Amino acid sequence: MKKILALVLSLMMLCMAMPAMADGLAVGTYDPATAGTVEFSFGWWGNQVRDEVTKNAADYFTENYPNITFNLNAQSWGNYWALMSTYAANNDLPDVMQQDYAYIEQWVEAGDLLDLTPYVESGALDLSTMPESVIATGKVGDGLYAVCCAVNAPAMLYNKTLTDSLGIEVPMNITWDQFVEISKKIYEETGVGAIYGDGNSENPLTYYARSLGYTALWDENGLIPTAEEMAGYYQRLIDGVAEGWLYDTDKLAGVNTNDLAQYPMVYGASNEVRAWSAMCFSNQVAAYTAAANADGIELGFSTWPSTDPVKSNYMKPGQFFAVTTDAENPDLAVAFLNYLLNDVQGNILLRAERGVPPCNGTAAAIADEVGKIDATYPASVEYLAFVGENCSPIFPPLPSYAGTAQTEVIQMLAEECLLKGTSMTAEEAGQMAVEMIADIASSF
Repeated sequence: MKKILALVLSLMMLCMAMPAMADGLAVGTYDPATAGTVEFSFGWWGNQVRDEVTKNAADYFTENYPNITFNLNAQSWGNYWALMSTYAANNDLPDVMQQDYAYIEQWVEAGDLLDLTPYVESGALDLSTMPESVIATGKVGDGLYAVCCAVNAPAMLYNKTLTDSLGIEVPMNITWDQFVEISKKIYEETGVGAIYGDGNSENPLTYYARSLGYTALWDENGLIPTAEEMAGYYQRLIDGVAEGWLYDTDKLAGVNTNDLAQYPMVYGASNEVRAWSAMCFSNQVAAYTAAANADGIELGFSTWPSTDPVKSNYMKPGQFFAVTTDAENPDLAVAFLNYLLNDVQGNILLRAERGVPPCNGTAAAIADEVGKIDATYPASVEYLAFVGENCSPIFPPLPSYAGTAQTEVIQMLAEECLLKGTSMTAEEAGQMAVEMIADIASSF
């Protein structure tokens, strides 16, 4: 991991040495001072903290370019999309808008987002330290219409205080067999169990499908893996419960796994209601760490368990920034976008509130300062650098029927297969998954 961080730091130095700077800000090849007096518009959804740090970054831009002032438009998630749709209908979208992975394609089809490919090719938009797999998440067809502004990845957090006490070393890129072996040892020696496949069970199922060589769990026709392949996943759940080390449905019903402060890894009166690990995402590390520290627990990082971790691992885009086709000065919009991605001081002011910056150079350069506010940030940067070197491209946006399939099929089958003494076989579960999701997909 130290070698990876050293590589990231060298990339950071390269990024900082590039000539695409003006007045100290990383604005690419366009000088905003030449834009004249401009009121620049920028829209996003978020919360009070995001609103504050984004305003600070915009104010810093104005300090350097007094001719540029900002019309900032911050909304809640629900209000944001309705308002942006109204603006789009009136050809009055902000110059730069925050975007979401699930919606980019439909905004491109409506003609509302600018293709940024020419700006990348000319050097006006510097993505040189952003991994290609992350850049690709903003592409539609041959065009680049949005740029990821924060990344995270599946991350298994574990009770390192516990594993250290038992002399257990949890490897990075942990395999499924290693996870089972460690879970059995912990359970046999302490009674502490493991949680896997509950809650948003679509996530571990997708991870499993990718380990088999598929890009995703879904395609436009339904579930990609075969019934036989799906049975392999459900056999894991059935075997784990039968062997005792995996939390069963009844045990899960007694805990609120959506409340991080009460998650069994960091909360519980006895070992019988404790878990040694949590399958989460890297942008949840700070919240889990706060809860763990309150209970005197040190947490460790690994990837989710998989038979082929590199195939399963992926970098997940948190949010995106896009330049709209309503921007009066696209060159200026791209310069501001470059600032949001690459400027060190601007990103210190943004405080990585949206997540770890996707440009490795920027992410490493702000580690010390952001670490003063969030002590988990440097570890998250290091972890994401590892995943970025040990992953496959992320799957496409989920199809429209995915939510219904999750609640009506995937979650139902997970609860049944995690039931102690279930009468359902893995083969039956695999066949039901394929058939039921295909029926749902055909109705959309």
